[in-house]
Amino acid sequence: MPPTPFTHAAWDPATVVGGSSLGDDGVITDRPATVPAPPEVYDVSYVVADLGTGEILAAKSPHAWLRPASTLKTLTALTLMPHLDPKRVVVAGQDAQDAAGSRVGILAGNRYPVGSLFDAMLMFSANDAVYALADAAGGYQRTVSLMNEEAARIGAHDTLTVDPSGLDDGTQRSSAYDLALIGRDAMRLPAFRSTIVKRDAVFPGGKDKHGKSWPAFHVYNINELLTHYPGAIGIKPGRTDRAQHTFIGAATRRGRSLVVSQMGSVTGSWKPTAALLDWGFAYADQVTPVGRLVEPGEAPTPTAVALPQLPTPGAVPTTAAREQAVGAPSGTPAAPAGSESTDYRRSALLVPAASGAAVTAAIVAFAVRRRRPGLRRRRGRHLPPR
Repeated sequence: MPPTPFTHAAWDPATVVGGSSLGDDGVITDRPATVPAPPEVYDVSYVVADLGTGEILAAKSPHAWLRPASTLKTLTALTLMPHLDPKRVVVAGQDAQDAAGSRVGILAGNRYPVGSLFDAMLMFSANDAVYALADAAGGYQRTVSLMNEEAARIGAHDTLTVDPSGLDDGTQRSSAYDLALIGRDAMRLPAFRSTIVKRDAVFPGGKDKHGKSWPAFHVYNINELLTHYPGAIGIKPGRTDRAQHTFIGAATRRGRSLVVSQMGSVTGSWKPTAALLDWGFAYADQVTPVGRLVEPGEAPTPTAVALPQLPTPGAVPTTAAREQAVGAPSGTPAAPAGSESTDYRRSALLVPAASGAAVTAAIVAFAVRRRRPGLRRRRGRHLPPR
């Protein structure tokens, strides 16, 4: 079943980020009769936009609030890459080793270059690398705060970070519009662009708590669009139980680059992304943009529409009561029960760079995710690679 968006207040159309029409639900296009509708895909929401100009060519419920899964790591990179030297060496803590979900196999007490941690986070979607990077940036809570500040700065007002790895924690959310916006801004970072197109990288080995040495190994890029779609240049897939499949993709063809963001898909196939990209490349010059991706600092928080107070059943409201509207809802959804989940798109394929033999899965066997203060420990799921 596809996920259901969080409920939130209706926005004043004049304040919808990116353009008033983007506040609508369903597929949004402005195309002549000669241009076919965008292909039907298994997405609750999506955005197809020009990566260079920011013009949105088509969208579906672009501001619906949904869980982002590991596409949120794009925001993690956008926030931390400008502030962390890739040559800096970080000593991993136990919280990194204990990460749930997808992980590269970090061992507490070992030293890892920041650049290698970004490789593991963006290529392999490793949650343990995220927590090691968060520690390097001043800690888990500081990283969460920095990510929320960065989202607000660039105009991604639908986004709320609770866990920087993208796991389904609390009211963590984003939107297809925000993911496209975050992806576009991240692609402006040369280090980000060069990392997300790597097919393979060597990750350092280390010693476990028993003193056994593990050699360096290869990590691979789980973004299948890079393999199957000519001209693909990124960006990041995601998957959790509650979010289902999410994705930010980008490609270049004949001098034009497009970005596609997708949320709430029940399939992790690259083919729907390819279909949306094909449509965008074919008709970009024939459709009228329905909105645009804003520039950093340009868009204030949208304004919720004030709702009139409803009378008590059977009561006759006064004239003043009929004319008075209550304060606007906050737009913050209630946290659903059992909202935490794991991102298990891939498990760690660990191949020693020197010997070529597989490292035993014991290095990353069922671990417990790091805790934020006040959260009970939860066991993650670790599945074999597919």
